[in-house]
Amino acid sequence: MRTALLTCCLLLSLTAKAQDSYPLTPDSEVQNVPHGTVEKTTLPPGQFYPGTPHTVSIYLPPNAGAEPLPYMVFLDGSGYLGGRMRVATVFDNLIAKHQLPPMVGIFIDPGVLPAIRPDAQNRYERVFEYDSLSNRYVNFLMQEVIPFVEKRHALSKDPNAHAIGGTSTGAVGAFVAAWHRPDQFRRVLSLIGTYVAMKGADTLPELVRKTEPKPIRIWMQDGANDHITPDESYGTFYAGTWPLANQLLFDALQFSGYDAKLTIGTGGHDTKQGSAELPDALRWLWRDYSPEHGIGKIEVHPPAALNTAGFDKRGSIWATVDAVGNWEQLADQHLPQQASRYVVRGISIMWTDRTSTSAPQQGLSIEGILPNALAVSPDGAMLAVAVRNERHQWSMQLDKDGKPINAEPFYRLEVLDDETGATGAAFDGIGQVYFATKIGVQIAEANGRIAVILNSPIPDKPVDNIAFGGPDHDWLYVTADGKLFRRKMKTHAVPVDKPEKPPQPPL
Repeated sequence: MRTALLTCCLLLSLTAKAQDSYPLTPDSEVQNVPHGTVEKTTLPPGQFYPGTPHTVSIYLPPNAGAEPLPYMVFLDGSGYLGGRMRVATVFDNLIAKHQLPPMVGIFIDPGVLPAIRPDAQNRYERVFEYDSLSNRYVNFLMQEVIPFVEKRHALSKDPNAHAIGGTSTGAVGAFVAAWHRPDQFRRVLSLIGTYVAMKGADTLPELVRKTEPKPIRIWMQDGANDHITPDESYGTFYAGTWPLANQLLFDALQFSGYDAKLTIGTGGHDTKQGSAELPDALRWLWRDYSPEHGIGKIEVHPPAALNTAGFDKRGSIWATVDAVGNWEQLADQHLPQQASRYVVRGISIMWTDRTSTSAPQQGLSIEGILPNALAVSPDGAMLAVAVRNERHQWSMQLDKDGKPINAEPFYRLEVLDDETGATGAAFDGIGQVYFATKIGVQIAEANGRIAVILNSPIPDKPVDNIAFGGPDHDWLYVTADGKLFRRKMKTHAVPVDKPEKPPQPPL
C-alpha cells in the first residue's frame, strides 16, 4: 500500500514538473520591434444574444494604413491578450519578421447577461455561445462583431485571410464557426479543445469523417494529462477524456484529407503548452504567406492514403462525387420562394422520369406519416419518405397494387443541434437514398446508415430539393436558397421505365 502511494506521489510529481516544462520563447517576449495598439470596447446587446453585451478588444498592427487587412478572431479574448498567451506581443514579433501578414486581432469575451436585481444571478453565456453546434455564434460574429470592428478599420473579404481560435470550450466554438462558414473562416487554432460529450462536440469526428471536406486548416493541441490522473487514466470528468477526443477529431480530419496538425504534450487542462507553442502554431497556420506573394489559398485535397492498399473507399466522398465542391449554379435568378419546391419537382419529374416527386398535397398522410417528399427505389418496390421534423426518415414497401405497407423509421440522419428532418429524397442505382437536409445532402446506404454528407452549394444554407437527371442520370440536381445547382456524380439513378434490382446492401 505504501509502495503504491509513493509511486502515485512520484507520478504526480513528475506530471507537475512536466506541466511546467513549457517555457515561453523570445517570440512571446517584448522585443525592439514596432508595436501595434489594442483598444478595449463594448459591443452592445444585439439580436443573437439579447440583453447581453460583449467585451471586445481590437489589435491594430503597427503602421496600419487604410487598406483592408486580414484578421483573426480569438474567443475568450481577454485570456489571449493576458497571462502567458500575449497574442499582441506575438503578433508584433511575427509581423516584424514577415512570418504573419499585418492583421487585425479581434479578442471577444463571452457574454454575461446582467442580473435584473442585486440579489439575482447573472446568466453566463460562455457554454451556450461556444459549446453549441448551431450556427448562432458564427452568425453573431459575421453580422454583429465584424461590422462593429469594420467601423474602426477595413477588413479583408478573402476567407483565406480570416482565422479564428479558442481554448477549451472556445476551441469548439472556433472549429464549429469555421465548419459552418468555411466561406468566412479557413484557419483554426484549437487549444485543449473540449470535443467531449457536453453539448454534442463528441459527434464532430463522425460528422467530419462523413462530410465532404471543407477548405479548413487547423492546428490542434492538448495535454496527455488533460482531465487525466495516474489512478484515473480513463478520465476524471463525466463528458469523456480530452486527449482521446482530440485524437479522434484529428484522425477524422486526416481521414478526410484536411490540412491538420495535432500536438499532444504532457500537460493538463491549462495553457502552458499552448502558450509556448503559440508562435509556432500561428506560423504554421499562416505558412503560405509571404510579403512578395501575399496570402495563399487553402484548398481541399484527398487524404494521402486514398489509393494505398487497405484504404476502404466504401461510403467515401472520393468514391461518390466526380470532384469535391464542384457544384455549378444553373441560373442566376431566384426561383419563386413558394413555388420552387413544386416547380423544381416538376423539372425533376421530367429529368428522372418520375423517379422522385413531392407529396402531391399539403396534409397527405401515408401510413399515418406526413411526408415532405417521396422517392421510389430502382426496382420500384420500395418507397423512401422524407419527413421534415423527424431525425428518422421512413422506408415503406409497395404491395402488388402499389399501396405503401410495412413502414419503418429506417434511415437515421446526422444532425447538428436542432437541425432535423429532410425536405427531399432520391434513390441511386444501388439503392442508396439521397436526402435534402439542413446540413447538406445526406446519402444513406441501402442498409439505412448515413455514409456521406455532401456540402450545400451555399455554405450554411439548407438543401431544399433533390433529384437525379441528365442523359446518363449521373447529374445530381438540388435547390438551395431558391437557386438551382447541379454536380457530376460517380453514381447514377435508374429511370422508372428500366427498373433494376439493386445489389444486396452491406450488412
